[in-house]
Formats: sequence, C-alpha cells, structure tokens
Amino acid sequence: MEWLGEKIKYLIKENNISIIKLAEMAGVSRQTVNDWINGQIPKGNHLIFLCKTFNINPDYLFSQDYNGSVSVPVHRTRKKAKVTPNMQNDALEMAMEYDLLFRNAPEPGILPVMRGRSRSEETAKNVAKDLRIKACVNKDLPPDYINTFTLMKNLGIKIILRDFPAKVKAYAFYTKIHDHRIVFVNNATNVLDLIFPLLHEAVHAIRDELSINEGFDEAEEEFCDLVANHVQFPDEYIKMVYDVIKDLEIPFQINKLKTFGAKYSYALFGIIKRIQSITSDFDLKIGGADTNLKKSFPTIGEILFGQNEPRDYVDTIKKLSPLFTLIILDQIDLLTTRKLGELLGIENIMDAKTVKDEFIRLKGTFF
Repeated sequence: MEWLGEKIKYLIKENNISIIKLAEMAGVSRQTVNDWINGQIPKGNHLIFLCKTFNINPDYLFSQDYNGSVSVPVHRTRKKAKVTPNMQNDALEMAMEYDLLFRNAPEPGILPVMRGRSRSEETAKNVAKDLRIKACVNKDLPPDYINTFTLMKNLGIKIILRDFPAKVKAYAFYTKIHDHRIVFVNNATNVLDLIFPLLHEAVHAIRDELSINEGFDEAEEEFCDLVANHVQFPDEYIKMVYDVIKDLEIPFQINKLKTFGAKYSYALFGIIKRIQSITSDFDLKIGGADTNLKKSFPTIGEILFGQNEPRDYVDTIKKLSPLFTLIILDQIDLLTTRKLGELLGIENIMDAKTVKDEFIRLKGTFF
C-alpha cells in the first residue's frame, strides 16, 4: 500500500479551492496540507475530513493494492509521534494478514452502538456510566486492565496481541476487518499505559455507525477522550483523591498518588489531568514517579509469555481475548502451524505446533 497524496492536488483543482482554503477548512496549516501532498499520511480524523470534503472513499488516496475490506487503521500514537506513511503501511499490512481469517469467520452480529451526535459533558458522563457497567467496574473505582479487556469483549471487539513493527509507534490501534471490530495491542505496552487508549478506542467502536463521509473531526477525538476520562476516573473518585492530597506537601502528594495508582492500577498522568479538570490551579510534576510506578507493573507481553509454557499462553489468550480465541478455535483445523504462528506472532517465541495442540485441546472444552 502506498499513500497517493499527490491526488489531493487534483481534488483541490477539481473542486475549485486552494491549498490555503483546504487548510482553513481542516483547521491545519498550509504546510500540513503540503506535507500530505508530499507523502505525510493525515491523522485519522484529517483523513476522514478529506473523504467527507471531496466525497471519496479512503482507498482513492492509496495505491490499488489497498484492500477495502480492511479499514485504514485509526492511530493514537505514543506522545508526539507523527503518523508517517511507513507507520500507516506497516499497520495496515499487519491488519491485512487477518483478512482471510475474518472473511471465514461468522458474521459479528448486532453490536452495541451509541446513537446520536451530542458531544456534551452530560452525554460523555452518561456514555461513560454505561461503559463502566459493561466493564464490570466496582462503583466509583478506576477500571484495571482486566476490566478494560472485559469491556472490549462486551462491545464485540476482538483483541489481537502482537509485537508491533518498530515504525508503528502506538500502544494500540482500532480497525475493522470484514465488519469485525478489531483492536491490535502492542505486546510492549505496560498495562497502565494501555487502559486509556483502549477506552478511547471503545468509544470509537460504539460510534462507528457514523459513516466515513460524515467523518470524525477533532471534536470527535476530544469527545472520545472525554468519555474515556470519565470511564477511567469518575468524578466521585477524583474528588475523593483530591480531598486526600490537597493539603499535603508536594512530596507527600506524589507518594499518596503513587499509592492510589499502585492500588487501583493506573498511570499518574491521567489522574493529574482529571484533577485539573475540577481545580485548574492544580499543578504537580510526576514524571519520575509515574516511571517508577510502571516498573512494578508488567507489559502485556510479559503477562502473555511470562510462564513460557504453551498451555499458559493459550489460557491467557482465552482470558484476555475470548472473542478472538473463538475465531481461532473455529478455524484451527484449517490453519497450518505456520499460519497460526504468524497470526499469533509467536513463530520466534515458542513452538507453534505445541501451541496449536493446546488450541485443539481447548476446542474440545468449547465444542
């Protein structure tokens, strides 16, 4: 797949607008539009803006080997990393490896969706309340990574755990393959870093009935963030934490936040942002504390391969990604050992033949 940004020049001419005008409409600089033309793939919301503005499908802007059955992955990159052509290409190529698997899978059926277009604070809180119920979270407490994976299952999202190519600088990304909701998760992601991105993608998933020509804009991204923040940190929890730390000296505030983070399994940057939403003058530098906190929590890959035993690996896959496991089990007799290893990303980690035997064993308990 190749990004064909030069087609934007043709679209501009055909629609009798200028680069400057397109930049104003998109809310970006003229240089950004020139970057798109010269090879920089737009971020997901800007790509969809182009599709809406010019009434085109995304495959028009990619080379002909782009497979429309696999949607262009929506990236939420780590920190300030840019979405590059190589990143988009590598992510889409990885998603397309699963084309046949999901083509042969049963239809996903009716999936939960969010009706309406309101992006108000009240709407965000109501959506967050519903998602917290689906995540089976205890009242007023933050969800841990297990709750987040439970939410994915209850929204009909298949989780695929993989080592990402080096150029794909993301904790996770959302795509659709033959109408199946898919989130790829980077095995290198610390479980504390994973929770918020998955919650953000969950909101995208339940709003995906908005057609691509209607588009997600920057306000949509902000709304998804808003809902995710309320799912992870309800107002009641934030007020409780702030009441505990507000009168403490800074070192004690940091230590107390670390204690809460360790107990309820979340990174510190998110809760600082939420505290600032109720008291804007709150300012606390917690970079070092956040880094130290994460050292006591594993990556998804460490959870997945920690025991280094095929049976433990398969049981963990079943626990974290039951919907994807069912699809593998349904086709296990048709998958070669090599193909199974490729789909699971395990060909260089453990014996795919033994893993396949464990899936066959597991199938006997399901069917």
